[in-house]
Amino acid sequence: MKRPDNIINYSEIDLKLGIKSSLPNAKSTLALLILLWESSGKPAELAYSQQKNDGIILDNKVEESLIATLKPLYSTVGISDETFISKVNENQIFKSQLESLIVAFELVWKMARIKFTDENKPASAERTGRIRYPKKLYYTIHMDILDTVISANNEGYYAVLLNWLGIPINFDTTYESMLIKILTVFSENAVFKLVDGDKDVIFNLNSIYKKIIETNDSVDINGDREAKGPLRILKSLLSDGLNPYLNYNSGIVSAKENIELYQRRVDAYLALSSSRIYEVEANANEDIVAESVSDYSVPRKTGGCNILLYGVPGAGKSYTIKTEYCDDPLRMERVVFHPDYTYSDFVGQILPKVSEEGLVSYEFTEGPFTRLLKKAYQNPGAEYYLIIEEINRGNAPAIFGDVFQLLDRDSEGNSEYGISNADIARKVYGDESRLVRIPSNMYIIGTMNTSDQNVFTLDTAFQRRWIMRMIENDMNKVEQKFANHKILDSDITWKQFNAVINDIILKKNLHMTSSEDKRLGVFFVHERDLEYNNAEDDISLPEDERIKAAHDNSRFPEKVLKYLWDDAFKFSRDAVFETNLYFSLEDIVRKFKSSKGNERFAIFKEEIYNAFLSPENAGNEE
Repeated sequence: MKRPDNIINYSEIDLKLGIKSSLPNAKSTLALLILLWESSGKPAELAYSQQKNDGIILDNKVEESLIATLKPLYSTVGISDETFISKVNENQIFKSQLESLIVAFELVWKMARIKFTDENKPASAERTGRIRYPKKLYYTIHMDILDTVISANNEGYYAVLLNWLGIPINFDTTYESMLIKILTVFSENAVFKLVDGDKDVIFNLNSIYKKIIETNDSVDINGDREAKGPLRILKSLLSDGLNPYLNYNSGIVSAKENIELYQRRVDAYLALSSSRIYEVEANANEDIVAESVSDYSVPRKTGGCNILLYGVPGAGKSYTIKTEYCDDPLRMERVVFHPDYTYSDFVGQILPKVSEEGLVSYEFTEGPFTRLLKKAYQNPGAEYYLIIEEINRGNAPAIFGDVFQLLDRDSEGNSEYGISNADIARKVYGDESRLVRIPSNMYIIGTMNTSDQNVFTLDTAFQRRWIMRMIENDMNKVEQKFANHKILDSDITWKQFNAVINDIILKKNLHMTSSEDKRLGVFFVHERDLEYNNAEDDISLPEDERIKAAHDNSRFPEKVLKYLWDDAFKFSRDAVFETNLYFSLEDIVRKFKSSKGNERFAIFKEEIYNAFLSPENAGNEE
């Protein structure tokens, strides 16, 4: 006995809310979509078109079937086959761009999927120029619902559809009313977007019904910006009278009759088929792909802010981000500032793109700031983190550029002021005229080593826009196993060494500005830097293993001793190291590596060496 397979998890669809698609004559386009299915034997798939010059026309076999099915009707009003097919080939199903048909057929009425016959072509292939390519329809079960009604009187319903197609034939309005009601039910799941001031309103037909009922007034769906995507189709279908419950005039919608009972049925239906809403952007040179999903009923999280973590090298700034803020790579972008890092790297830049046809175009490619801004805007129920490591190693004000203005936040965490940046706005909102703002669910966290103040100075105007948080150099916050780990084969623990050296840095460098910034951070080394690989001394092992062991055991001196010699004690080496015996960093590192156990630390002054081994510095070891 066979069992069914697990349910299929279909890919979530892109609602194309920001694409500049339109479909005039929606009624005639739907009519032909239905008639093609009816006349072609009610197929699952139908390649209905063929290339002719730069356009497409009806496929020959499909044409024969269409004529055979409908000629008994259109011939009664003196229409020839040639005139009929000419009318058909002028239909928007041949003239409109693929993406407009996608919005209508897939997103508004969900009657069919539509693709290029050549599936290697991107959906955007028809955006530039007037060339059109052959297409294929993949019908949905909505056609079965329609056919249940149409099959009760094929001739009567075909007459309605032919009239919609532009053939002057009489029909029974009862049949038309039935078709319109079914098509309206199909469209109740469709989602639209308009711009109200500087915010988006994402709505459906039910939103219109409810507002009319609540206010007993008409509803304006024009918005404050150019209509895009499904909203254009909505205006077209309302203009064509394809909703029996609503009147429409120049963007103003009112009720034809009492719609309260119908609205309640729609409400119950939507509650059983709730969906997630995509925010998308339109780009003239690439396919529109939904970057993320957000439930439109989810409130936006608040509290986003700019935080600057500062402290000595290795104090645990990155560790703090991981443990106290975010460790989810899907909700983070991490960048490192450096002297060559620029605004273009951070925000985005115009780059060339070569199409499949070899045409070169130029488009804005977003940087980490814009990518994360888009994710945060499109997913209001989650928090997003832009991590900027070593923020003072790059020219931060120059890297932020006009985005600098967005760092001023209100009490909820939104940018107080918006900026005009068409490139960012097009990517994030799908509307280049919209002001750009950082949303309240986006955090920006920078890290800064206080010992690197001489790299780039962060001026007061920049720093005041950040919450400053010092990360204390506290050994108590690290795991005791790590703190009490012995350094290589000696008896001296990392905790002992760290405490003694940092005490000396503060005392020996009192004459230096910010001497505390030169301290060793508790995370300056990793646990692997402390581990001893005893294979170095085992002559029975192959030479390559012994060499690798020697490299492992060199990590601590190469990292720590170099820092102490070149940086922390640069001006007071003779007070710390036995400089009468060892005259260079090379001497110091060689002596440490060639010694064993505690003798490695004889490179330091005797009192310091003794301090490493003093019980009072040992602390509580596990």
